[in-house]
This record gives sequence, structure tokens and C-alpha cells, in this order.
Amino acid sequence: MAVPQEAMPDLADRSQGATAMYERPPILRGYAHDPADAWAARDVGRLLAVRLETNRTCNLRCRYCHAESVRKLDQEMAYDTVVDVVAQARDLGAESVVLLGGGEPTLHPRFRTLIARIDAMGMVPVVFTNCMLVDRDVAQFLYDHNASVMGKLDSLRASVQDYLAGSPGASRLIRQGLDHLMDVGFCQVDDPHRLRLGVSFVSCRLNINEIDGIWHFCRECNVFPRMDVLAPTGRAKRELPDQVLSRDQVQACKLKLLEIDRAHYGFNWLPYTPLAAAGCLQHLHSLYVTITGDVRPCAPTKFDEHPDLRINGVYPHNVRRRSLREIYDDALFDYVRHIDQHLEGKCGSCPHGVECLGCRGDAYAVGVNAGKAPRAALRGECPQCVREDPPPCES
Repeated sequence: MAVPQEAMPDLADRSQGATAMYERPPILRGYAHDPADAWAARDVGRLLAVRLETNRTCNLRCRYCHAESVRKLDQEMAYDTVVDVVAQARDLGAESVVLLGGGEPTLHPRFRTLIARIDAMGMVPVVFTNCMLVDRDVAQFLYDHNASVMGKLDSLRASVQDYLAGSPGASRLIRQGLDHLMDVGFCQVDDPHRLRLGVSFVSCRLNINEIDGIWHFCRECNVFPRMDVLAPTGRAKRELPDQVLSRDQVQACKLKLLEIDRAHYGFNWLPYTPLAAAGCLQHLHSLYVTITGDVRPCAPTKFDEHPDLRINGVYPHNVRRRSLREIYDDALFDYVRHIDQHLEGKCGSCPHGVECLGCRGDAYAVGVNAGKAPRAALRGECPQCVREDPPPCES
């Protein structure tokens, strides 16, 4: 599918006032960051966020879960180690701690203690949760401790939500949890550009026709929408192989959402970034720490699983072996932060590099699976992008 050129919000046009009628879309405070902040953090050598897996236990069995979360793993980081990592991230300048769980963070036995500790350190706790255990008390606790929350809403239809979550009745509890968060004030924000509540939804063939409805719900309620794309990994490879969208379907969906934002909400954004209406520049300003302490640039950039990056069979970039500062300063992670200087293919010549570096995780995964070395895979062209370069000039 050729992407209509008129659908492309050009950065040069934006700076010249051609899109002055539009605003940048809001972001989830502590989770997403404006491009200028991301680049500035990279250039002065600081983190903006650290992303942490806290536990693999989960009360759902989502059919798309890449981690296949169910039960506790051996060698999970102890609570004291997690707190130490948070403190090290703060010393590197981090403003927020994104608790991704790896499973369901609210099941961690010291969940509230950790949230309170992050808040006391002057950082924003960002909690990814399926909302199943978020009652009024939990919602109020999170609100009072300065948290941002990313909930789940894969479908507005109970039957589809329950099926994707792998649990009958999940939809009712998810909606109840979201209602509690909204009732205690998460949608009442001082800064309309930095929201405190988001919902994540995994787009697939089962829900593609209702994504615009989820999007409208988010925009009208001051909720940050995070559109994930179903990938044939983890459980999805076995349970949802026929539900994966084509690249053209994904892009058509993004363009539809862009049209909605422009027509109804006055927002303008680049439709090629990995996350619709938010981009993804986390390689510039964030580190991802797995449940066992291994450090990656982001979740799908699985350096810890590549044999070429091990020393005597051991991955060295682990918070039990090295400090976060040592890992941050390592040549490999410095290369990641400066990946803009090494990008290949369309990504290397893209005029939108200020806002989009492509999905480095996807590029890495595809490249490694094709036999490339880690750095070569990381700098490869983003396989998601459908931006078409203009034809060469004829002499």
C-alpha cells in the first residue's frame, strides 16, 4: 500500500507554521517523552526513565503474552535489589520508574511498598496493570503516590476481551478497575499534555474494527492510548497465528487514527513511528531491566540472549554484576544511544529522524534471526515502516 503523501505531517512544515492549527498529542507522564527532552537527555548523558520487570506471576493468561507469564521464575531479583536499581537510576537522572511486571505488578508481595519508595525518592511510578486487582483502595493509593497508570482495554466487547485475556469475566473486572482509577481523579490533570492514565490495547484481526472506538474513548476521557501490534511470539505464535495484521493493515489503522485526531481533537503526529501518536525514542534515554537483572535497551532488544554478547558464557550487563552506571557507560550501550549515527536503509536517510528511529527492537529481532551480529541487526532498517522514499530524479 502506498501511503498518501498528504497524510504525512512534515517536520519542516510544522516548524514553518503550516500545521499551526494542530497540537502535539498528549503523552503519559513518566512513560513517554517529548522528542526534545529525549535528545537532550541523551546529549547530556542522563536517563529519563528505567523500565523494570518486577515479577512473572500473573492472574491472566493473555493469548498474546510474549513473556508467557504465569508463575514465579527462579533467580528473580529480590526486593532490595529492585530498590537499589531504582536508586541507581535516580542517580543517573531518571525521573520515572516504569513497572512493567513481566507479569502483573500488583501481585508483587511488596507492590505498595515499592510504589511508596519510588514516590519518596521524588520519581514518578508508572504502573502497567491489567486492572483486575485495582479496587477503589488501590486506585486511591496510586493516585496519592503520584503514579501514572497504564491499564488494559483490548476490546469494548466482553467476549473478545475475555478471549484475548484467556479468562472468562476478565472484561468486567478490567472495566471496574478502570472505573475506579477514573473515579479517584486520574483523568483530571493539571497539564493536558501529560496525562496520568493510559490504556494499552493489542491490535489484531479480532478487534481491528473497534480500534477507532477505543481511540475516541481515550481522547474524550483524557486517557493516553497505546496501540500495540500483535506479534507472532510467545503464546500468540501458538494461539493467535491467524490474527496477526499485515503491515499494510497496521499502517491503514494508524492513518485512520491520525485522521480522527486531526478532525476531532486537533492533534497531529507522524504516522510511521512504532507507537501511534507517541513515537518511541526510549533507546536515547531509558534502560530495561529484566526480572533476573539483565539490562537491555528495550524489552525486545534481547542482548542477554545473544551468545556473542556473553563472556565465558555469562551476559555481563546484569545489575548483580555491574552497576547501572557501568552498564550505561559501556561501549555497547553508548552505541545504542547513538544509533542515529549508524542507521541503515530508509531509517538512515529518513527526514523524520528527530521523531522516529524506527523500532530498534523489531529491527534487532529480525536481523538476529537472519544471522546478523547484534550491532548490525540493531542498526538495520525498521521492518515495520511503510514510508516510501520519493523516486530518484531522472537526469
